[in-house]
Amino acid sequence: MPARQLKKDQETISSMFDSIAPTYDRLNHLLSFGIDRSWRRRLVRRVVESVPAGAQAKVLDVACGTGDVSIALKRQGLDVTGADISEQMLAIARTKAGDIEFIYGNAAGLPFGDGAFDCVTIAFGIRNFDIRARCITELRRVLKDGGILAIVEFSIPRNRLWRGLYTMYFKHVLPTIGRLISRQAYAYTYLPESSFDFPAPAMFCRELEEGGFREVTAESMTGGVAYLYTGRK
Repeated sequence: MPARQLKKDQETISSMFDSIAPTYDRLNHLLSFGIDRSWRRRLVRRVVESVPAGAQAKVLDVACGTGDVSIALKRQGLDVTGADISEQMLAIARTKAGDIEFIYGNAAGLPFGDGAFDCVTIAFGIRNFDIRARCITELRRVLKDGGILAIVEFSIPRNRLWRGLYTMYFKHVLPTIGRLISRQAYAYTYLPESSFDFPAPAMFCRELEEGGFREVTAESMTGGVAYLYTGRK
């Protein structure tokens, strides 16, 4: 589906995630067969590896949802702040981790000063950003010089057979299961549409570079179903 047909304004996206918040964690693990946990662990490892030993790094977890990545980062001894535009997602995150500050924050205009964080993370959220170039600029703004951006996002496998199986599951099986459990038809139709709409890894890397990031990398996970992107300010 062309990007112009996907509504990604703040009200639409926040309302959609508010509506699926109660079943979000359960469906994430179910629909990914639990593999989503390994993708998030890899993101966390990359952030930890980027932090000098003994440093008390400050991390901003953008589009934090119900807080899984924020919690995992906190367990590694990092100073974490989570931000999201879904109040219902944030409410669940706060019940899961009362020692982490979770705030309402839009990636297009983050409520933080320049260079406030050593790292910024996003797990399966950047495909939902409206006017992605503006958001990338904002993510860079809140990073310190030399700071790391780490993103995990869905992609489309290049292998023809794997891509065919993935497409069938993502476009037909996943929306059906998601709709039955969450009782929300649009959200789990939007998920595959937004994933197929997201740029290919090489193109997204160029977007990050055009946004001012250097040392940009893209690492395939699970045969190209997801990618880990990193860049340095």
